[in-house]
Amino acid sequence: MSESESTLSHALMRGMHWLSSLVYLNLLWLLGVFAGGVVLGIGPATLSLCAVLRELIWNQREIAVGPFFFQEYQRIWKESNRFIFLFYGIFLFLWLDFRVIMRFSPSIFPALVILAVLVFLVTCYFFVFYAVFDGPVRTKLKNSLLLPWLFPAQSLGMLAMIGGFLLLIMRFPVVAVLFLMSVPFALFYYMLRKKYWQNFRGKNQ
Repeated sequence: MSESESTLSHALMRGMHWLSSLVYLNLLWLLGVFAGGVVLGIGPATLSLCAVLRELIWNQREIAVGPFFFQEYQRIWKESNRFIFLFYGIFLFLWLDFRVIMRFSPSIFPALVILAVLVFLVTCYFFVFYAVFDGPVRTKLKNSLLLPWLFPAQSLGMLAMIGGFLLLIMRFPVVAVLFLMSVPFALFYYMLRKKYWQNFRGKNQ
């Protein structure tokens, strides 16, 4: 086998390993969500998924994904369910506003879309950087409100990537079962890795 063929084979093997790891992680996330009865499972499952990706992508540590996930799941259970209902309330408010505005005042729909996009970005940054920020949840949320403006290129990239991913799910629904949360958050971590090392890593050492 030539050197170029060996390199290609190695790259393909690494790619397949990553894909299988992301499928496994997404299934763990689904299991964590259902184990918490959905409502109480989304918070700890998502933070546990983020913890795994942070170790693999930002800290580049080899970990046993399953045990590490469930260790984080148990550790973060109470803490995550103290604030997850805040996010439920915000998204319920947006959904009710959407229903009312579309029926009675569609002219202000663009403003609601902008607000929804901002809430989506803040939510993503909150979960991605939750373990990086110090302080109480209120401080973490305040810092997350700043990040879409501090990292505008990354924020636009996240929106474009999510738009493409949603189109893919609409075309191939099985993608949602295999990669619904693992792929988007993995891409978020890759997109923000440089910013993490520039802005946060030195402060947390």
